[in-house]
Amino acid sequence: MQTELTGKLQKLGFTENEAKIYIGLLRQGEATAREIHEFTHVPRTKIYSTLNRMSKKKYIEVIEGTPAYFRSIDPEQLLERLRDEFLFSLNETLEELNSAGYGMKNKCC
Repeated sequence: MQTELTGKLQKLGFTENEAKIYIGLLRQGEATAREIHEFTHVPRTKIYSTLNRMSKKKYIEVIEGTPAYFRSIDPEQLLERLRDEFLFSLNETLEELNSAGYGMKNKCC
């Protein structure tokens, strides 16, 4: 089931490591980078860069401290954020396509 869920998150734009971390944090609640590595098997060399990227995208929250703890945002919040990002991207693309093809309507036969 986790592999299937990882695949679904990848279809939504997550990398494999992001998907593993998000799912792992949902199950664990809060965890340090070391703990995340241990239960997700994401390579240690990738943990911090992936957590940083996910934090910038606001898919996870960082609880500052020594060590820092991480937790995933609520799945409903995540899906709402992904939907908003997707719709924004669609609208931007539509505007650019319309601008690029502006003169095309008048260039017929």
